[in-house]
Amino acid sequence: MGCRNKKRLAAAAVCVLVVTLAGTPASAQRPVEADRGIAARYVADRGIEKDPDVIFADDFESWTDNGAQPPAGAWSMRKSNISRTHAVDGKMTTPSGPGPGSRVLEIACWTEGTGSQVGGLSRKLGNYNHANEGLGDGCDEIYLRWYQKFDENYRGVQNHGGNLGGRDLKLPDAAWVGMAAIRDIASRGYFYSGVQPYGKLGSPQMEMGFYSYHMDKKGPWGENYPIQKNMPIRVGEWHCVERHMKLNSVDEKTGEARADGVEELWIDGQLSIRKADVRFRRVPHLRITLFSLETYYHGLPKEFDAAHPIKVYYDDLVMARRYIGPMQAPQR
Repeated sequence: MGCRNKKRLAAAAVCVLVVTLAGTPASAQRPVEADRGIAARYVADRGIEKDPDVIFADDFESWTDNGAQPPAGAWSMRKSNISRTHAVDGKMTTPSGPGPGSRVLEIACWTEGTGSQVGGLSRKLGNYNHANEGLGDGCDEIYLRWYQKFDENYRGVQNHGGNLGGRDLKLPDAAWVGMAAIRDIASRGYFYSGVQPYGKLGSPQMEMGFYSYHMDKKGPWGENYPIQKNMPIRVGEWHCVERHMKLNSVDEKTGEARADGVEELWIDGQLSIRKADVRFRRVPHLRITLFSLETYYHGLPKEFDAAHPIKVYYDDLVMARRYIGPMQAPQR
């Protein structure tokens, strides 16, 4: 089943973050050649926000107030005295050449010596705070695609990134998405899975992976899925990142939570990780209701101070019901 969000948002001038809610079969290792993804039909993503399978998109071109204000209703922003999230002048590039537009999203964080640092955006995909928000039930399946670049001075640090999750609003004490150090997430009525960079502390050599709070993880922390195809992430360069989440089914008669949930990750159009036996939920009404695009650091090194923040850039984000794929380059 797909996203049951009842709230329709105007496409406006917002460019695309694609989340696929229904479409690609769980058995497929990657999309078949005949279906290269939604983006293959839209040169430079022009018009992709009007595709019937696209839920939301943002190219960060239409942010106002000197890049500090997103379009109305698009995002909720994290604000603090140790981070800055805004659209800045910049250009995403693909292997075939420059992408469209002249702005990108920058998330900059710095340390004042102790604690964690967080910046970024979130978007509700269904009722999340309470059952009467009017946002619908959420999604059983979704695809998200964005372009991402780590600043030239970026080095490996403990960090979270593009996150999906949901809360069981029928449970009085359901935990918030991202609640850490919990072994039995089902008893707390939530699930959460992030896509984030991994690498040795202080190293510019990284790769993207999952950090998942699902029902069968072994300890109090999230699970890192095995990587089937290594796709190096190079600082200072743009990479296309796409993730797919499909929640597990629940037997209506027995209440069995089946091990058939799916998580997939593509880097630059190459399938890097696929796990198809995940159990996120034990009740069918628990759905995907929150997405966050953020950086969350568990204590930055002191070199990343206010004058020298650690920076990550994003662009051309699309949310959709099926596989999106990398941007179709314009003919040259």
